[in-house]
Amino acid sequence: MTSQFADFQLKRFLTPRFWPTWLGLGAMWLAAQLPYAIQLWLGKQVGTLAFYLLKNKRHVAAVNVQLCFPELSADEQAQLVKETFHSVGGGIIDAGFSWWGSDRRLHALTHVEGVEHVTKAFEENKGILLLGAHYTSLLMGGRLMAFEVPFHAVAKRAHNPLFDSVLNHYRRKHFAGLINHTNMRGMLKALKKNQACWYAPDQDLGYESTVFAPFIGMPAATLTATARIARATHCAIIPVDFERLPGTQGYRIRFRAALENFPTGDEVADAGTINAAIEEQVRRIPNQYLWIHRRFKSQPDRISPYE
Repeated sequence: MTSQFADFQLKRFLTPRFWPTWLGLGAMWLAAQLPYAIQLWLGKQVGTLAFYLLKNKRHVAAVNVQLCFPELSADEQAQLVKETFHSVGGGIIDAGFSWWGSDRRLHALTHVEGVEHVTKAFEENKGILLLGAHYTSLLMGGRLMAFEVPFHAVAKRAHNPLFDSVLNHYRRKHFAGLINHTNMRGMLKALKKNQACWYAPDQDLGYESTVFAPFIGMPAATLTATARIARATHCAIIPVDFERLPGTQGYRIRFRAALENFPTGDEVADAGTINAAIEEQVRRIPNQYLWIHRRFKSQPDRISPYE
């Protein structure tokens, strides 16, 4: 199920166009060799630099935080935006560590909760849709989750071809399979074989095949595909949360109980159930959610709040 993603071919990426990316990847490799405490410090510095350099992303994050947390003061909102960028920087360092860190080092930083929910679904001969979200520890979370559960990752292509090739090389190495996010047939095939698929449906992909459902107090264009997949395969929908823990504790992977009475046949209600499951974790650790994504760009009145 990986045919829609090209294999890594070094000669494609030797032109000067990719030299800055190679430099970045080299820095990520070097960071992955360092003690974890230093990696955390580096991540914060990378995030601080991004906060000041990426004006557009900073604007998007600020708008998202203002929309979703109106109860916070202006100073508290600004602080949450800064903490989000620190977490994004940590995610960049995490990515290299997830690719080049040894199993021994990563196991020592892994804390898993709720794996019994996965075991129960497999014992009931069900496929499992691991319902994720775009937390800043997404890439690390996937690597650590693979220690516990074999799964197919449902993914989009990254914009940078070299980064995309490296990313998918390590996805193939660590995961059971890789499915393009447009390959619905591949997802259904895996789930009907009682296998697991991991995907994160919390991005705004426009008005097609979506309905508006609340997400942290805002109407959010939400894919209806999750309910359709569940209806077609009778799979278990198990929310999975990733969290970067304080200090040098590492990471928590938390599997929650499978959603009950899902789907209902009501597209808006089902989309709301998916959003509510993701919202629970986002409210617990709001600074670790990817607020730099324009989650609310599609609106019922067709007016983007980011303009």
